[in-house]
Amino acid sequence: MSTLNEYSTPNRMKIRTQISCPHCWHEFSTDQILFISESPELLGDVKLGDIAPVRFLPFRFDVSGAALDSHGIACHKLACPNCHLQIPRAILQMPNSFISIVGAPASGKSYFLASMIWKLRKTMTRNFCMNFTDADTAMNKRIRDYESTQFMNTGENKIVAIEKTEAQGDIYNRTKINGQETTLAQPFTFTITAMPDHPFQKQAYRSQMICLYDNAGESFLPGSDNITQPVTRHLVKSDVIMFLFDPTQDQRFQKACKKTVADPQMNSSLGGTVRRSEVRQETVLTEMIERIRAHARLSFHEKHKRPLIIVLTKLDAWKQLATFFDYKRLWYRLPDKSICVFDVKKIEEYSQQLRQLLLDLIPDLVSTAESFAENVTYMAVSATGGPPTVDPKTNATGYIPSTINPVWVETPFLYAQTITKKYCVPIYNP
Repeated sequence: MSTLNEYSTPNRMKIRTQISCPHCWHEFSTDQILFISESPELLGDVKLGDIAPVRFLPFRFDVSGAALDSHGIACHKLACPNCHLQIPRAILQMPNSFISIVGAPASGKSYFLASMIWKLRKTMTRNFCMNFTDADTAMNKRIRDYESTQFMNTGENKIVAIEKTEAQGDIYNRTKINGQETTLAQPFTFTITAMPDHPFQKQAYRSQMICLYDNAGESFLPGSDNITQPVTRHLVKSDVIMFLFDPTQDQRFQKACKKTVADPQMNSSLGGTVRRSEVRQETVLTEMIERIRAHARLSFHEKHKRPLIIVLTKLDAWKQLATFFDYKRLWYRLPDKSICVFDVKKIEEYSQQLRQLLLDLIPDLVSTAESFAENVTYMAVSATGGPPTVDPKTNATGYIPSTINPVWVETPFLYAQTITKKYCVPIYNP
């Protein structure tokens, strides 16, 4: 018989006294929060430039409690007092949970992120009675575009591809901090709340706001982190770090797949313009570790306390090396209940088997990860469920939307919820 893990903190929605900005990670009290003017004449912010609406600390309110700008217009959008960038209203009531996704260029971060969010929107509702929704649709525009490209494309038989995450562009924001022009990472923000029909309402399934970060792989190359571009310093704040490792880019994995693999990612003779990283993936992991040690002031021998999940991507291309997987769902529905429980023990069993595979093929990856973090878990996913298709006319690679079938992409997030004790996912205890 399955049982549920116990929770003790009641689920109460109160205004929080301290807030951590998801953009600049500045911590401030709630009474310092700024409002964004909605009057079309009030343009020109001291930190964001001439075309940005003015940010202000309100002192007048209407009868409903909405802040009024200097033109008497009711304003509802909030901003950080340090960087002046817009922050979701959910931040007032829900604790933040930061998750960083790291990987070398072409490791599949964008495909993984799109598939993970798409699956979580459904899985959290259908199986765990939790709402997983956008905290701010404007901040999440890019991820919604990713989802539309992969899963809502009207031309289902047309080859599509997600654009590469660039080191500049709309995934980053420009502002002034301490008078210095600064580039900050644009987070994707989501809220998790219990549905009205949650069968265990009396237990503490806590609401929370999730902040996800997806930097361009080039942001983790040596020398790319500095005072004007602290775009990866969310790593120090992160409750969980997911490091994506692409086995198809590693020659040791390619050689281990002795059989002919009909996948452009593993077999360059098949043609196509599959993009590959020009830097070893272990170098990106080492650079990430050095930055965290420096900014968190960790000594060389001190281990990081936050969990590190090594996510092996593109499982469909190297699954012949992972014969121990049964590919079943990693959660089970409770008898006579509308909710499932997550099988943490199965995840940990798979983690040990993947760890052994990596020890046999890439031992330096394991030693680097485990010398850094106290808690390291190894997981395998496929963001698309199959290989890319080569366009015979352009020789470019992409995916046909109707054939995309992600495998286990939501499991790193679900597992992260259990090991960080966020209590959004009940645990299976056989």
